[in-house]
Amino acid sequence: MNIQETIQKRRSVRTYTGEALKEEQIAAITNFIAGLQPLYNTKVRIEMLSVFMDNQPIKLGTYGKIAGAKNFLALIYENAPFAEEAAGYQFEQVILFCTELGLGTCWLGSAYNPKDFKKQIQLAENETLAIVSPVGYAAEKQRFLERLVNVDKFHCTRKPFSELFFNQTFDTPLTEETAGIYAAPLSMLRLAPSGHNRQEWRVVKDNRILHFYKTPSPTATIDIGIALCHFVETCKELNINGKLEFLEKSSNDNLQYVVSWSN
Repeated sequence: MNIQETIQKRRSVRTYTGEALKEEQIAAITNFIAGLQPLYNTKVRIEMLSVFMDNQPIKLGTYGKIAGAKNFLALIYENAPFAEEAAGYQFEQVILFCTELGLGTCWLGSAYNPKDFKKQIQLAENETLAIVSPVGYAAEKQRFLERLVNVDKFHCTRKPFSELFFNQTFDTPLTEETAGIYAAPLSMLRLAPSGHNRQEWRVVKDNRILHFYKTPSPTATIDIGIALCHFVETCKELNINGKLEFLEKSSNDNLQYVVSWSN
Protein backbone atom coordinates (compact mmCIF):
# COMPACT_ATOMS: atom_id res chain seq x y z
CA MET A 1 0.00 0.00 0.00
CA ASN A 2 0.99 3.63 -0.44
CA ILE A 3 1.61 4.64 3.17
CA GLN A 4 1.38 8.40 2.67
CA GLU A 5 -1.90 8.20 0.77
CA THR A 6 -3.34 5.77 3.32
CA ILE A 7 -2.30 7.92 6.29
CA GLN A 8 -4.03 10.93 4.73
CA LYS A 9 -7.11 8.85 3.94
CA ARG A 10 -7.53 7.39 7.44
CA ARG A 11 -10.23 8.86 9.65
CA SER A 12 -12.10 7.76 12.74
CA VAL A 13 -15.40 6.07 11.89
CA ARG A 14 -18.00 5.72 14.64
CA THR A 15 -21.10 4.72 12.64
CA TYR A 16 -21.19 1.48 10.62
CA THR A 17 -23.67 -0.20 8.30
CA GLY A 18 -24.30 -3.17 10.59
CA GLU A 19 -22.87 -5.61 8.02
CA ALA A 20 -20.27 -8.13 9.20
CA LEU A 21 -16.93 -8.34 7.42
CA LYS A 22 -16.64 -10.79 4.52
CA GLU A 23 -14.58 -13.91 5.12
CA GLU A 24 -11.92 -12.86 2.62
CA GLN A 25 -11.45 -9.52 4.43
CA ILE A 26 -11.12 -11.26 7.79
CA ALA A 27 -8.56 -13.62 6.22
CA ALA A 28 -6.60 -10.73 4.70
CA ILE A 29 -6.45 -8.86 8.03
CA THR A 30 -5.56 -12.02 9.96
CA ASN A 31 -2.76 -12.86 7.53
CA PHE A 32 -1.42 -9.31 7.68
CA ILE A 33 -1.34 -9.46 11.49
CA ALA A 34 0.46 -12.81 11.39
CA GLY A 35 3.18 -11.32 9.18
CA LEU A 36 4.00 -8.35 11.40
CA GLN A 37 7.42 -8.20 13.01
CA PRO A 38 7.45 -6.95 16.63
CA LEU A 39 9.78 -4.15 17.66
CA TYR A 40 12.65 -5.30 19.89
CA ASN A 41 11.05 -8.74 20.41
CA THR A 42 8.16 -7.25 22.38
CA LYS A 43 5.17 -9.58 22.74
CA VAL A 44 2.12 -8.01 21.14
CA ARG A 45 -0.97 -9.75 19.83
CA ILE A 46 -4.00 -8.42 17.98
CA GLU A 47 -7.23 -10.38 18.13
CA MET A 48 -10.16 -10.19 15.72
CA LEU A 49 -13.50 -10.38 17.55
CA SER A 50 -17.08 -10.65 16.33
CA VAL A 51 -20.38 -9.79 18.03
CA PHE A 52 -21.52 -13.28 17.03
CA MET A 53 -20.01 -16.63 18.02
CA ASP A 54 -21.60 -19.89 16.89
CA ASN A 55 -24.54 -17.76 15.69
CA GLN A 56 -25.07 -16.49 19.24
CA PRO A 57 -24.87 -12.75 20.00
CA ILE A 58 -21.98 -11.52 22.15
CA LYS A 59 -22.03 -8.24 24.01
CA LEU A 60 -19.09 -5.95 23.19
CA GLY A 61 -20.09 -2.65 24.73
CA THR A 62 -18.77 0.74 23.60
CA TYR A 63 -21.01 3.01 25.73
CA GLY A 64 -22.88 4.30 22.69
CA LYS A 65 -19.71 5.71 21.10
CA ILE A 66 -19.84 3.17 18.24
CA ALA A 67 -22.95 2.12 16.30
CA GLY A 68 -23.48 -0.75 13.86
CA ALA A 69 -20.05 -2.42 14.22
CA LYS A 70 -20.02 -6.21 14.00
CA ASN A 71 -16.26 -6.79 14.13
CA PHE A 72 -13.56 -5.45 16.42
CA LEU A 73 -9.79 -5.56 16.76
CA ALA A 74 -8.29 -5.85 20.25
CA LEU A 75 -4.70 -4.92 21.13
CA ILE A 76 -2.98 -6.91 23.87
CA TYR A 77 0.64 -6.66 24.97
CA GLU A 78 2.83 -8.37 27.53
CA ASN A 79 4.13 -5.89 30.10
CA ALA A 80 7.80 -5.10 29.46
CA PRO A 81 10.00 -2.09 28.63
CA PHE A 82 8.95 -0.39 25.37
CA ALA A 83 6.04 -2.86 24.98
CA GLU A 84 3.33 -0.20 25.04
CA GLU A 85 5.07 1.91 22.38
CA ALA A 86 5.61 -1.19 20.24
CA ALA A 87 1.95 -2.15 20.66
CA GLY A 88 0.80 1.26 19.44
CA TYR A 89 3.12 0.97 16.44
CA GLN A 90 1.86 -2.48 15.49
CA PHE A 91 -1.83 -1.67 15.95
CA GLU A 92 -1.52 1.38 13.72
CA GLN A 93 0.03 -0.82 11.04
CA VAL A 94 -3.15 -2.91 11.13
CA ILE A 95 -5.38 0.18 11.19
CA LEU A 96 -3.67 1.50 8.06
CA PHE A 97 -3.99 -1.89 6.35
CA CYS A 98 -7.73 -1.88 7.09
CA THR A 99 -7.94 1.66 5.70
CA GLU A 100 -6.26 0.44 2.51
CA LEU A 101 -8.95 -2.26 2.28
CA GLY A 102 -11.60 0.50 2.36
CA LEU A 103 -12.71 -0.29 5.92
CA GLY A 104 -13.46 2.10 8.76
CA THR A 105 -11.78 1.97 12.16
CA CYS A 106 -11.63 4.04 15.35
CA TRP A 107 -9.06 3.91 18.17
CA LEU A 108 -10.82 3.38 21.52
CA GLY A 109 -8.66 3.75 24.59
CA SER A 110 -11.41 3.99 27.18
CA ALA A 111 -14.82 4.23 25.48
CA TYR A 112 -15.48 0.49 25.69
CA ASN A 113 -16.38 -2.04 28.38
CA PRO A 114 -13.17 -3.98 29.08
CA LYS A 115 -15.07 -6.76 30.88
CA ASP A 116 -16.99 -7.59 27.69
CA PHE A 117 -13.83 -7.86 25.62
CA LYS A 118 -11.77 -9.71 28.23
CA LYS A 119 -14.36 -12.48 28.28
CA GLN A 120 -13.50 -13.22 24.65
CA ILE A 121 -9.72 -12.80 24.83
CA GLN A 122 -8.42 -14.76 27.86
CA LEU A 123 -5.58 -12.56 29.04
CA ALA A 124 -2.47 -14.11 30.51
CA GLU A 125 -1.30 -12.89 33.92
CA ASN A 126 1.30 -10.51 32.45
CA GLU A 127 -0.88 -9.19 29.61
CA THR A 128 -2.79 -5.91 29.26
CA LEU A 129 -5.76 -5.15 27.03
CA ALA A 130 -4.78 -1.70 25.78
CA ILE A 131 -6.99 -0.64 22.87
CA VAL A 132 -9.92 -1.84 20.81
CA SER A 133 -11.17 -0.64 17.44
CA PRO A 134 -14.28 -1.43 15.44
CA VAL A 135 -13.53 -2.47 11.88
CA GLY A 136 -16.16 -2.51 9.19
CA TYR A 137 -18.09 -0.63 6.53
CA ALA A 138 -18.65 3.05 7.26
CA ALA A 139 -22.28 4.15 7.09
CA GLU A 140 -23.02 6.86 4.53
CA LYS A 141 -25.08 8.80 7.06
CA GLN A 142 -23.35 9.81 10.27
CA ARG A 143 -25.08 10.00 13.61
CA PHE A 144 -25.40 13.40 15.31
CA LEU A 145 -22.61 12.50 17.78
CA GLU A 146 -20.21 11.69 14.95
CA ARG A 147 -21.06 14.84 13.02
CA LEU A 148 -20.52 16.86 16.18
CA VAL A 149 -17.06 15.34 16.73
CA ASN A 150 -16.04 15.80 13.09
CA VAL A 151 -16.83 19.52 13.08
CA ASP A 152 -15.15 20.06 16.45
CA LYS A 153 -11.72 21.57 15.70
CA PHE A 154 -10.43 20.13 18.96
CA HIS A 155 -10.72 16.62 17.50
CA CYS A 156 -9.64 17.14 13.90
CA THR A 157 -6.95 19.86 13.83
CA ARG A 158 -3.21 19.33 14.17
CA LYS A 159 -0.60 21.58 15.75
CA PRO A 160 1.67 23.45 13.32
CA PHE A 161 4.83 21.69 12.15
CA SER A 162 7.02 24.15 14.07
CA GLU A 163 5.26 23.43 17.39
CA LEU A 164 5.95 19.71 17.22
CA PHE A 165 9.41 19.48 15.67
CA PHE A 166 12.65 21.21 16.63
CA ASN A 167 16.16 21.76 15.28
CA GLN A 168 19.07 20.87 17.60
CA THR A 169 17.29 22.12 20.74
CA PHE A 170 13.74 22.81 21.89
CA ASP A 171 14.49 26.52 21.53
CA THR A 172 14.64 26.36 17.71
CA PRO A 173 11.55 25.29 15.72
CA LEU A 174 12.11 22.99 12.76
CA THR A 175 10.58 23.98 9.42
CA GLU A 176 9.71 21.74 6.50
CA GLU A 177 12.57 23.36 4.59
CA THR A 178 15.19 22.68 7.29
CA ALA A 179 13.81 19.17 7.87
CA GLY A 180 15.28 18.09 4.52
CA ILE A 181 14.58 14.45 3.65
CA TYR A 182 12.54 14.10 6.84
CA ALA A 183 9.92 16.69 5.85
CA ALA A 184 7.50 14.06 4.50
CA PRO A 185 7.98 11.48 7.30
CA LEU A 186 7.48 14.19 9.95
CA SER A 187 4.44 15.53 8.09
CA MET A 188 2.95 12.02 8.20
CA LEU A 189 3.85 11.75 11.89
CA ARG A 190 1.99 15.01 12.45
CA LEU A 191 -1.19 13.33 11.15
CA ALA A 192 -1.00 10.49 13.67
CA PRO A 193 -4.12 10.06 15.82
CA SER A 194 -3.71 10.58 19.55
CA GLY A 195 -5.80 10.50 22.72
CA HIS A 196 -8.18 13.47 22.65
CA ASN A 197 -5.99 14.77 19.80
CA ARG A 198 -3.42 16.05 22.31
CA GLN A 199 -0.42 15.20 20.09
CA GLU A 200 1.75 14.60 23.12
CA TRP A 201 4.96 13.88 21.28
CA ARG A 202 7.86 16.04 20.12
CA VAL A 203 10.87 15.42 17.89
CA VAL A 204 14.30 17.08 17.93
CA LYS A 205 16.42 16.79 14.78
CA ASP A 206 20.09 16.67 15.68
CA ASN A 207 21.87 16.62 12.30
CA ARG A 208 21.32 13.03 11.03
CA ILE A 209 19.66 11.79 14.23
CA LEU A 210 16.08 12.43 15.35
CA HIS A 211 15.14 12.12 19.02
CA PHE A 212 11.53 11.30 19.97
CA TYR A 213 9.95 12.52 23.21
CA LYS A 214 6.56 12.20 24.88
CA THR A 215 4.75 13.90 27.72
CA PRO A 216 4.20 12.08 31.04
CA SER A 217 0.48 11.63 30.20
CA PRO A 218 -0.92 8.06 30.57
CA THR A 219 -2.09 8.06 26.93
CA ALA A 220 1.15 9.39 25.46
CA THR A 221 2.99 6.06 25.49
CA ILE A 222 0.60 4.36 23.05
CA ASP A 223 0.42 7.60 21.05
CA ILE A 224 4.18 7.81 20.52
CA GLY A 225 4.02 4.27 19.12
CA ILE A 226 1.41 5.39 16.58
CA ALA A 227 3.55 8.40 15.67
CA LEU A 228 6.65 6.22 15.24
CA CYS A 229 4.67 3.96 12.91
CA HIS A 230 3.78 6.89 10.64
CA PHE A 231 7.36 8.15 10.65
CA VAL A 232 9.23 4.88 10.16
CA GLU A 233 6.84 3.39 7.60
CA THR A 234 7.04 6.60 5.54
CA CYS A 235 10.85 6.47 5.72
CA LYS A 236 10.72 2.92 4.42
CA GLU A 237 8.45 3.95 1.56
CA LEU A 238 10.83 6.78 0.61
CA ASN A 239 13.91 4.54 0.93
CA ILE A 240 15.31 6.65 3.76
CA ASN A 241 17.66 4.30 5.57
CA GLY A 242 17.80 4.31 9.34
CA LYS A 243 16.96 2.45 12.52
CA LEU A 244 15.41 3.03 15.92
CA GLU A 245 17.85 2.85 18.82
CA PHE A 246 17.99 3.86 22.45
CA LEU A 247 20.54 6.56 23.28
CA GLU A 248 21.53 8.32 26.47
CA LYS A 249 19.31 11.40 26.36
CA SER A 250 17.98 13.45 29.26
CA SER A 251 14.33 13.99 30.11
CA ASN A 252 12.62 16.71 32.10
CA ASP A 253 9.32 17.23 33.93
CA ASN A 254 7.50 18.04 30.70
CA LEU A 255 9.02 15.64 28.17
CA GLN A 256 10.40 12.12 28.49
CA TYR A 257 12.93 10.71 26.04
CA VAL A 258 11.68 7.58 24.22
CA VAL A 259 13.91 6.54 21.32
CA SER A 260 16.02 7.90 18.46
CA TRP A 261 16.22 7.38 14.70
CA SER A 262 19.67 7.35 13.15
CA ASN A 263 21.03 6.59 9.69
